[in-house]
Amino acid sequence: MMTMQRSARLLLFLAIALLAACDGGTTESATATSDERMPVAVRYVRGNTLKIHAKPSDGAPVVSTYQHGESVSILARRGEWAEVRTAAGSGWARIAEMSEAAEAQKAEEDNLNPHFTKTPGAVTQPGAHGELVLEAQVGPDGVVTTVRTLSNTTGSEALAQRNIASLRNAVFTPVVRHGRREAFVYEHRVHY
Repeated sequence: MMTMQRSARLLLFLAIALLAACDGGTTESATATSDERMPVAVRYVRGNTLKIHAKPSDGAPVVSTYQHGESVSILARRGEWAEVRTAAGSGWARIAEMSEAAEAQKAEEDNLNPHFTKTPGAVTQPGAHGELVLEAQVGPDGVVTTVRTLSNTTGSEALAQRNIASLRNAVFTPVVRHGRREAFVYEHRVHY
């Protein structure tokens, strides 16, 4: 009987120890996603977006995305890639797609003359003559929201529609006035 009581106590003790070990494992894995390393550098997103990949490869899945001007904490470097902190741990981004503070600050200074960061694709039509004048409404992020035809002397509505579609895919540098981005209107001319 005494041996049975000892066995029961031993079993109870082992069960409690096993539960504690399992709970400790859960807590440990939950905190494993928050990376406590100190950053080796801070950079800023140079383009419109910065894709963060699971591994240092363009073919790796995208685990997060940062927007233009956002700060990025760099944890380590490997060739042309940087391991960066994310909300869920870390991921990898190309170093060339990030800028230092001075470049980021200069990019946010007043810029009243927008230019394309992604130009509209060329639209051709053999034998077309004339001019298309299009008006694009551009949001504060530099993305074209709407396009309309102001004039079309080519005589081809299909050509105008193809140029409108091409201009809708364009991206501009944002217009910045007094440190704030603004929407703007852009007049686009195409000569045939």
